[in-house]
Amino acid sequence: MRVAVFGKNIKSEDWECVDNLFRQIALRSGEILIEEDFLKESIMPTELSQSYRFKTFSQKEQSELRADILFSLGGDGTLLDTLSICQTFDIPVLGINLGHLGFLTSVGKQDCDNLLDKLEHGQFKTENHSLLKAQWNDGTSCGYALNEVCIRSLSPSELLETEVFVDGEYLSTYSSDGLIAASPTGSTAYSMSCGGPIISPESKCICLTPISPHNLTHRPLIIPESSTIEFVISKSKGCISLHLDSQSHSLHSPVRVKIHKAENSIKLLRMENNSFFSAIRNKLMWGTNLRNTQK
Repeated sequence: MRVAVFGKNIKSEDWECVDNLFRQIALRSGEILIEEDFLKESIMPTELSQSYRFKTFSQKEQSELRADILFSLGGDGTLLDTLSICQTFDIPVLGINLGHLGFLTSVGKQDCDNLLDKLEHGQFKTENHSLLKAQWNDGTSCGYALNEVCIRSLSPSELLETEVFVDGEYLSTYSSDGLIAASPTGSTAYSMSCGGPIISPESKCICLTPISPHNLTHRPLIIPESSTIEFVISKSKGCISLHLDSQSHSLHSPVRVKIHKAENSIKLLRMENNSFFSAIRNKLMWGTNLRNTQK
């Protein structure tokens, strides 16, 4: 099993865990296949950098990456940044959580011992997560998102007047700080913070969630994943910000953004002892009596 490594902003207290993973990888392949920007920009302890032989790959050069699995070292944001790698090389990603909540990451620091042994023995499952594709500038520009496509005004005092169409049929005009089109995977991200529902990743749907709507009757709406959504903003005082996960684009009105399910998907690995339901139970403390924990 050949493993590639990607990461960002590793904290000093987390390098011990990274060393553990490097040691397991080096024992099998003799070298660490690592993303070149991660190697250049990380402040790796000297004893660690001198202990292993590194071979780099670039997101721009497809021929440089031959691996069976990509390790994402960090939180959910780091894993989202692997999207272009996974799409380019069609490689599954395993998120190793060095951050906080980590809904997308499957492995905690305490689970890294003998991790490659578990993977080689098939103690994991592969989940196919759908992507959203957004098109704008009359379809000449496009991008992909694993979590959500979000549109907001760059002026903090402006309410966006956004006409929304679903499969060509007018739905409503939203007066709000913005709108989110979230995949089931992204339901536990920005959409949840704005009052959207938690959706199992296997569900075949898209969630339309308004951000601070001026009309309180505008509630989150679930529509089939086969639908095409259009956000239309005819007038705006300033720039409009279009977000696709961690990527952002500045647009000027009039704006028309078309969103639909992408043809391709991303493969996420989840270990046997970790499921979506156990993640929300543990990370959101469902079923925990907080009164008892405060005694």
